[in-house]
Amino acid sequence: MKLMFVDETGGEKHKEYLGICVAMIDSKSYPLLKRESLAILEDAGWDPDTEFKGRFLFSATTGTTEVEVDRRVEAAGRLLDLNASTKNGRLRFAYGRMSSTDKAADYLEGVPALLSVKKVLPKPQTRGGKNLISVTCDDRDDVYPDDLHKAVAPVLEGRGYVVLERVQQATSTPQSIGLMYADLVAYLVGRVETISSDAGLFEGLDHEVLEASGKYKKLTSSTALIKRIKNLDLFVAT
Repeated sequence: MKLMFVDETGGEKHKEYLGICVAMIDSKSYPLLKRESLAILEDAGWDPDTEFKGRFLFSATTGTTEVEVDRRVEAAGRLLDLNASTKNGRLRFAYGRMSSTDKAADYLEGVPALLSVKKVLPKPQTRGGKNLISVTCDDRDDVYPDDLHKAVAPVLEGRGYVVLERVQQATSTPQSIGLMYADLVAYLVGRVETISSDAGLFEGLDHEVLEASGKYKKLTSSTALIKRIKNLDLFVAT
C-alpha cells in the first residue's frame, strides 16, 4: 500500500505564493522510518510533545526553544538523509507552485493537478493490494473534507488506485511523521524559491555582511538541505 501525505506552504513576503508538497512512502518502509525519525528528534533534544515544523527550523524562539538553530538544521539533515536507502528511495517528493489570490480554491485545483502528472503518481501494480493508497492532507480551515475528497479521489482512481476509505484531512501532531516530511520539504523549497526571487538583496554585499544576513543563511541552509533529498520533482503551474 502507498501512503501519501500532502502539505502546503506560503510566502512570508510574497503573499500570492502557494506551494504544495506531496510525500509518498511505501507502507512497508513506514514503521522503520517513523522509529528512526523520532529517534533523531529525541537525540537532538526536541520536545516529544512539540511538532518539528519547517517554520521552526531557523527560529530559536519557536518550537523547542532549548534546541539552538544549528542543532535543528543538523536534525533536519539527518531526517532528510532517511529518504534514501542503499537500494531504493524510502520517500518520494513532488512539489508544485503557483501564484494564487484564492488559496482554498487553488489548493483544491492544485493538489489533483499535481497528482495527475504521471511522474508523480505512476500506475500501480494490482497484485497484493499494491494499488491501495491512503491519502492524508494537513488540515485546512478553509477547505471542506468532502470537497477535498471529491477533487482528489477521481485522479487517484483514474490512475488505477483504490483509496483507503477516503481522502482525509488530519491535524498534525508530533507523531505525524508523514505530514512532518511534507511540511519540511514544502517549507525548504518555498524558502529557496521566494528568497531567490529577491536575490538582488545580496548583490554587492561583502562576505561578512552576507554571513550576518538571516535571509542569506536561510537560503544557503535550505539549499543544502534540499540537495540531500534523493527523489524530488518540481513543477510550476501553467
